Amino acid sequence: MPSSAAEDAALAYAARGWSVVPIAAGTKRPQTKWEPYQSARPTANEIRRWFAKWRDAGVAIVTGQVSGLIALDVDPRHGGAKSLADLERRYGPLPESPEVETGGGGRHIYLQHPGPPPIRNRVGLAPGLDIRGDAGLIIAPPSIHPSGQAYRWRPGHGPADLAPAAVPAWLLALLEASAAHPGHPVSHWRALVTQGVGEGERNATIASLAGHLFWHGVDLEVVRQLLLAWNATRCQPPLDPDEVSRTVDSIRRTHDRQRGGPD
Repeated sequence: MPSSAAEDAALAYAARGWSVVPIAAGTKRPQTKWEPYQSARPTANEIRRWFAKWRDAGVAIVTGQVSGLIALDVDPRHGGAKSLADLERRYGPLPESPEVETGGGGRHIYLQHPGPPPIRNRVGLAPGLDIRGDAGLIIAPPSIHPSGQAYRWRPGHGPADLAPAAVPAWLLALLEASAAHPGHPVSHWRALVTQGVGEGERNATIASLAGHLFWHGVDLEVVRQLLLAWNATRCQPPLDPDEVSRTVDSIRRTHDRQRGGPD
């Protein structure tokens, strides 16, 4: 049986030293457990077995030191194009580097991983700008975007045209600054849960508490029930329970992206 375009692409990416995994067709969901490929690249035989099993699968690249890559995800729906333009006006343009047009109007700009220490995944480096670093995942051509359009390399900016450029100093400084930003002390969280908040602070506080709990590995439904109870007893006045639940779900999605899930 002839190979698919995604299989051919996955083998070509692997030949460049990039770690790859298959994704379910038209989604951003890995078809296999991908954690092992955050530190070790699959063999060509593994890749062939994947695509023999999932004939319509797409392909994603595992970012980080395993592939020697980070990716800047530019989402124009959330102001990414403007944010990047503002940064480039202030600090200078990004170097020419491999770049993907996502099929959803976004861009993925591939850059050379700067080496140890790890570069963590970051959602919201600026509005609409995310970083996929170590233990990250980025959907690659010729996968199909949920919109139905294909991811494709920007003309003249494929991996055969350009090697990944070094991360410019200004972007590296932004990444280092975001990694060094301190979290809240325990006293902050204790005060929130015991004292509660008033109108105007409720949504932001529920979002903050949900994020804190998710980063400590608490289950989604446990977080939901805890914050529904906290809202009912500590918020003055309480929010509508449906609004609390929507906020928790939104923060969970953001948390999953920060942990390096697909764009």
